[in-house]
Amino acid sequence: IRRKMVKDNHSTKTLGKLFQLYLPKTHRTYSCVHCRAQLANHDELISKILFSSINVNTSAAEERVLLTGLHEVADIYCECCKTLLGWKYEHAFESSQKYKEGKYIIELVHMIKDNGWDNNDENLDKSDSLRK
Repeated sequence: IRRKMVKDNHSTKTLGKLFQLYLPKTHRTYSCVHCRAQLANHDELISKILFSSINVNTSAAEERVLLTGLHEVADIYCECCKTLLGWKYEHAFESSQKYKEGKYIIELVHMIKDNGWDNNDENLDKSDSLRK
């Protein structure tokens, strides 16, 4: 979702109308299960829930102890419905976890596969992720 910006000689104004950003239809995508806003192309998927780039808003980073050690992470939110989806790794304190820096985790219960997936592909809907 993007707000249209208008600049004049004295200030920048943000207009109130929101426009949803869509990813190319030729790609398989992952969407927010709550509002179906497109979050990422399948090409951005590194592992089951780790993405290199996604279409979200982030909060300020903070240090958290996760299962893999101490990290500096920022919460990520759907641009459309503002649901908390997961987090972005800003900094990893352990050398074995450095590969995660700048990457995103979307929790399975918050995403669904859209556009171009055939019926044999694994579904990432809410019921499947709860069984795992």
